[in-house]
Amino acid sequence: MNTGVVVVIALAVVVAALVVANVVMKKKGYDIPGQTAARCSKGHLFRTRWIEGASLTAVRLGPTRRYQRCPVGHHWALVRPVKAEDLTAEERQVLDASA
Repeated sequence: MNTGVVVVIALAVVVAALVVANVVMKKKGYDIPGQTAARCSKGHLFRTRWIEGASLTAVRLGPTRRYQRCPVGHHWALVRPVKAEDLTAEERQVLDASA
């Protein structure tokens, strides 16, 4: 098999897997991909761009964990997305005000 064909097939498989991962996360109730509500390990709540398979500002640790800078506490921390249904009305207001 031609090396170019193998590369194209491998790339197509990776892209398909990333699309499936984003769809699964969306179906689980997360606002992924896009500006997602997230909480750091110290409890700070903020919005961050979360696109599965793509990150220039964080170390991905699977579909629901990242190591990145917390813009609220100005520290590096483990970060996880938060489902919209798990947010209180007050937390939603805080997120909307910061957008």
